[in-house]
Amino acid sequence: MARVVSRGTVITQDIASSQVAIAQIQSFSHSGAEAGHVDTTALDSGVGNELTVHGHATGGTFDMEMFFDSELVGHQALTDELNNPRVRAYGLTLTGGTAITFNAAGLSFGFSGEVAGVNTASVSLPISGLMVYPT
Repeated sequence: MARVVSRGTVITQDIASSQVAIAQIQSFSHSGAEAGHVDTTALDSGVGNELTVHGHATGGTFDMEMFFDSELVGHQALTDELNNPRVRAYGLTLTGGTAITFNAAGLSFGFSGEVAGVNTASVSLPISGLMVYPT
């Protein structure tokens, strides 16, 4: 089993029809994607739960922690999204070359700083549709 090191991963966003890297990302995570089902267990069901797939899936969220620099184009585009929300295309290229794409509708953004540290930001992107994985 191969282990892919995270260092070297590039996360991009669509700015004026070009994919532009978002710099200074410390960590990222994708959570909450789910292929949907409905619990159809009834009082007269057997011993276990009965689940029925309904054909709907949700994309979840894509979260990033980063060193925040309001002078960087990629960071400016993220904060601009707060004033002008839209569906934006993102890309994730893992160190080994695997490319994953997704669209996000708006975002949540917060930042912080401290005396003996640097400014950091937390960004959460609600995924519109599903991530597209290589097959």
